[in-house]
Amino acid sequence: MAAGAAGMLAPSTTVGKVRSYPGRMRQFLHDVRLEMRNVTWPTTKDVQATTVVVLVATFFFGFYLGMALDWPLARLMTWLLRAGAGWLR
Repeated sequence: MAAGAAGMLAPSTTVGKVRSYPGRMRQFLHDVRLEMRNVTWPTTKDVQATTVVVLVATFFFGFYLGMALDWPLARLMTWLLRAGAGWLR
């Protein structure tokens, strides 16, 4: 240790970090509280509107992926596998 730092622990040491933890945690929680006061929370009407949009989009894309892509590709693969099995005989 350096002569001038005989009684003090540098914050970069492990012990110094552990000792400063309560103060850093308190400052963090204080900062979180201040930031949460600045948050603009959505109204109930906004939440309902965006929920409806998400549900409609989910059903639309689910239908599209299932009926327009998955079902035709499954039929094509079934036909190819049956045709390939016939070629192997």
